[in-house]
Amino acid sequence: MRRWTMTAMTPQTVAWLRERTEILPTGEEVRIEYDSEGDTLEIFFAAGSATGIELTDEIVLRYDTTSALPRSLIFTSFSHLIQGTEYGPESFRMTGIEALPPKHRDDVLRILRMLPVSYFLQLSAVKLPQSPQPIPFTSVRHLPLAA
Repeated sequence: MRRWTMTAMTPQTVAWLRERTEILPTGEEVRIEYDSEGDTLEIFFAAGSATGIELTDEIVLRYDTTSALPRSLIFTSFSHLIQGTEYGPESFRMTGIEALPPKHRDDVLRILRMLPVSYFLQLSAVKLPQSPQPIPFTSVRHLPLAA
């Protein structure tokens, strides 16, 4: 699991970076940035410093650890994430949650269950007979097409 701290940055206006603002059905406004060279999409909920938690290899949640409020979601390999399977949306194991200390894990799970983050990510779990704990998964829903 990788963890890092980032501060909000103002992107330069360049051809490979597309930006737009969207109003969610909840009435909340989000800013969306798509980097076509890196195939990375970031959805900003609020400005400010944040800690990034790598939920999966391709999904990062940035949140304020003091207020436990989301700042953004980062989707790397965006083209892969928006492709479904013949059975429906692909699910991704949230290995980053499993390694968090209990306080941070509780905060992150609460953020993932609340709007606006839950508008973009669906949580689920698999309970295997040989595993004492459910294994957390997420799938992507309502991802905007590349800005």
